Amino acid sequence: MPRVLYVSKPIVPPWHDGSKNLVRDVATSLTRHRATVLTSEGVAPPDGVDGLVAYGDAARGRFAPTLRANARVAAVVAASTGHSIWHFVFAPNWPSSSASRMTLVAGRLRGVRRVVQTIASRPKHFRSVGALLFGDVVVCLSEWTRGRFLAAGVDGRKLVVVPPCARPLRDVAPEEGAALRERLDVGDAPLVVYPGDLEVSRGARSVAAAIAALAGRVPEARVIFACRAKTSGAVAAEQALRASLTQSGVLDRVRFVGELPELAVLLAEASVVALPADDLYGKVDVPLAVLEALALGVPLVLARGGPLETVTTASFVDAADTQGLADALAHLLESDAARAEQAAAGKALYARVFRPEVVAARYEEIYEG
Repeated sequence: MPRVLYVSKPIVPPWHDGSKNLVRDVATSLTRHRATVLTSEGVAPPDGVDGLVAYGDAARGRFAPTLRANARVAAVVAASTGHSIWHFVFAPNWPSSSASRMTLVAGRLRGVRRVVQTIASRPKHFRSVGALLFGDVVVCLSEWTRGRFLAAGVDGRKLVVVPPCARPLRDVAPEEGAALRERLDVGDAPLVVYPGDLEVSRGARSVAAAIAALAGRVPEARVIFACRAKTSGAVAAEQALRASLTQSGVLDRVRFVGELPELAVLLAEASVVALPADDLYGKVDVPLAVLEALALGVPLVLARGGPLETVTTASFVDAADTQGLADALAHLLESDAARAEQAAAGKALYARVFRPEVVAARYEEIYEG
């Protein structure tokens, strides 16, 4: 059985990073290839795949490994044997792409016949982006990203689109949902969940600005901001949102829950998930929370005009259109039929496009190409 070496962040818990989860879920779903993933010291690989220790214990939980960690990875990968396919999964940048090119010299000498490069998240900008691409095949996670590469002059013959994937969330017991609602003091209110960042995109500000209009139509609704701090600016961003919500008189309708150990219970209790994010820098093209909500059948309101349009069953609004966002949310909250229709369509789309088994099969075709 041909063996594939995945070169990425360490494939270790916690499982709330879209690119790590993508590697884990594809690697464990292969049927015609054997996967090896990079791990940290003292951490076993996921069941069904082999592990190659390339990171120290300090790398666990890091979203961006240090330069020293990257150098260690390059050395470990260059010395590895027995893999005919190397699959790189990371956001393209000069240090990582340069190190990968040098490592590939050793790989070709050791029998690597095919190199796949998945763009885990878009680069900061697309100027001279072709110099960051080194794969025999370059995989974009959406047609939007592929279009940006084409516009930057990248040869379209090496670009393919394979969407990201996510495992369905675990089943949630009714008492877990009840306990969460009690902790948040929301009673049986319909919940709108925003699972994005506070400081990178305008998504959180757009949701906050839409709450007053939403309250005029669905006064019982409560909005939950479930946001992991991505940068040092997260605290200031939350403070600014709280001040704005206080000025609008709607702070009592909002809960800030920060980073949760998992989203399963919150998404299971959600009536709608809202992510009107105009900038997904640092995230996979369709973020993990969106895919998990889709699998659960939670209706989605997403930003128009970017990679989120991959989720064709969602409702779409312009990221800056707060009234349109309020209207879209209110429509779903007011209509059981509208929610049920989108939920069914979303589940079908997930099963057809975003399941790990489906995405892994697409990659196996690329490996064999």
